[in-house]
Amino acid sequence: MKLFFDNCTSPLMARTLRGYLSETDIEVFHARDIGLQNRTEIEWISHLSSTGYDWLVFTGDGKIRKNKAEREAYRRANLKGVVLAPAFQKTPMCKCCGVIVAKWDSLLDFTSRIEAPYLVELSINFSSRYKVLPI
Repeated sequence: MKLFFDNCTSPLMARTLRGYLSETDIEVFHARDIGLQNRTEIEWISHLSSTGYDWLVFTGDGKIRKNKAEREAYRRANLKGVVLAPAFQKTPMCKCCGVIVAKWDSLLDFTSRIEAPYLVELSINFSSRYKVLPI
């Protein structure tokens, strides 16, 4: 599995999770790591789809599910994704990264039981409840 953090997320989130998962076979990338900075959602969705890899997307932009063209591209790409709740925008980065790492095992377990395409909202709380968002 490969993880992708889009341009709406901090590269620090990707680097933190990459360090945490360094002893696993999961690879973590931020859009900047693979030349997708300043690309539209449709462009990075298309790119991820074209690789043939199993991607889990992290985004801070829930508009993907509301913008018709982006939603359709996301569905066609059959992607799996995690939308960071709006509270992540107002929370210090150290706590944001800590929440992602602390919830990683339960998030991975939860998402492994859902069929793609999907978007799951990750709250800033340490609760293990996840909300599947309609796409």
